[in-house]
Amino acid sequence: MHEITSSLPPACDFNEVRRVEGFDRIREQYPDFLSDESKLTMGPFDLLFFPANESELSAVVKEMVRRNIPITVAGARTGLVGGCVPPEGALVSLAQMSKVLAVYHAPYAREWRIRAEAAVRLADIDKMAESKRFPDLEKSQDPFVIEQLRLYGGEQQRYFYPPDPTEMSASIGGSVATNASGARTFRFGPTRDWVRGIRVMTMTGEVLDIPRGKYFSSPSGWFTVYDGKGSCYPVRIPDYQMPRTKNTAGFYASPHMDLVDLFIGSEGSFGIITSVDIALLAWQPKCSIILFTESDERALHLVETLRSDKRLKLDFLEFYSSSAMDLLRDMQAGDPRHVGMPAIPESAGAAVFFDVGFDPLEEKPDFRALEESTASAGVYLADSWAGYEPRELARFKAFRHLLPEKITQVLSERKKTYPGLHRLSSDLAVPDEHLFDMWRLYRTQLDQAGFEWVAFGHVGNNHLHVSTMPRNMEELERGLRLYAQFAQKAAAYGGAVSAEHGVGKIKSKFLAKMYSADEINQMHAVKTALDPDMLLNPGNIFAA
Repeated sequence: MHEITSSLPPACDFNEVRRVEGFDRIREQYPDFLSDESKLTMGPFDLLFFPANESELSAVVKEMVRRNIPITVAGARTGLVGGCVPPEGALVSLAQMSKVLAVYHAPYAREWRIRAEAAVRLADIDKMAESKRFPDLEKSQDPFVIEQLRLYGGEQQRYFYPPDPTEMSASIGGSVATNASGARTFRFGPTRDWVRGIRVMTMTGEVLDIPRGKYFSSPSGWFTVYDGKGSCYPVRIPDYQMPRTKNTAGFYASPHMDLVDLFIGSEGSFGIITSVDIALLAWQPKCSIILFTESDERALHLVETLRSDKRLKLDFLEFYSSSAMDLLRDMQAGDPRHVGMPAIPESAGAAVFFDVGFDPLEEKPDFRALEESTASAGVYLADSWAGYEPRELARFKAFRHLLPEKITQVLSERKKTYPGLHRLSSDLAVPDEHLFDMWRLYRTQLDQAGFEWVAFGHVGNNHLHVSTMPRNMEELERGLRLYAQFAQKAAAYGGAVSAEHGVGKIKSKFLAKMYSADEINQMHAVKTALDPDMLLNPGNIFAA
């Protein structure tokens, strides 16, 4: 079925929606809304809205379209590419749309699911799934809600939401809009693989309710969307091939594709996600291990060995470069409590971090496969940290997130002197056979340029975050030119210019390095079919 009709939420008076008017007042009272984690700033913009539900959001959308005012949508503002930074017009914050609407069992899929509004944070989803406490639902009088809560609470099994973007304060709506991924994508795939349905508001102010598995493109690649008045919006899916890597650059496209996938990873280009249905997975005990190696190259050889060993079921494979280890050692020297881990060995030239299945009730856990695999790469389990108790696992996870937090702190301080400064971080992924090629390119070019940089991230998917911390605007400009070269090379290797963060405004220029002019025009046609006036999230993906 390739035809879907939208529906209109209950009417709401536009003047009843909470708002702030005037850029000076917005800047004074809500300065956090001027930027996101990328530290990009734009504007000025004159309107800031806080709709509490779909009805209020619909009223805002219809009025802004009537006035021909561009709309930028903000979630938790944790993005790294300036996606929710408004260049003009109105900013619509979904912060008040933060309720969990349901937890329910899907018997035909044999899985538990959560339905959540767009602004529910991933950390809260994890907490509720694990604790089996859902404050938004526990006062409900609905018999179905009460019964599902009882059944879920009675389960002996623990559950979790597998996608694990580095920033767990991100919202579920934002993570779906960017098809966010992270460490556990290595084993469990990106956000797309765990979305079971979405509700999306179009620029008519109406809502599309899209369960996965119901609406598919026609054999010739078309969807047809009808609004409540019977008007027709034909949408043709681009016919390009997706790269053989993690990818969030441009719109998803495949033959006979599911309509839900058109909106996942679209960066809000033609609809505002208001709620999402996501699947949970049974949790199994894990052991977290950080293996120290003598050099970056040895760590990458270890990665190739571990991921080729079919006996191992690793949830993720993460990398820390030698420069990253130096930065963490400096943090420990300044305040050991901030790092919260033992002293990093002086001999540690790099590190690889992973989780492996582990049953603490076994008298003699069998690590022979892991020992054999690491030893064949010239690395030994004796040179490692390991932990499996919940408190230890939490410390390991916090340690994994320290680097991006430190980089943000450094850039925030430098931004006081250079307001235009922002983060430079690669989000490139390449096929397996080009991991070493990209690493050599990064190291050689950045060292020759004299930049301050670290590399870390999802090496299991050949997806390293190479983060440069520019000291001034001149370095920022040189860095941008260099990162454009990196993107060109990644695309030439058959990779993606954005693997998990999206393109947003900062990296929209890189899209042409991965797609032809005709392919970008095909994306543009999808955008204008559903947002003919180009008012929604201007500057994202398509340069303003």
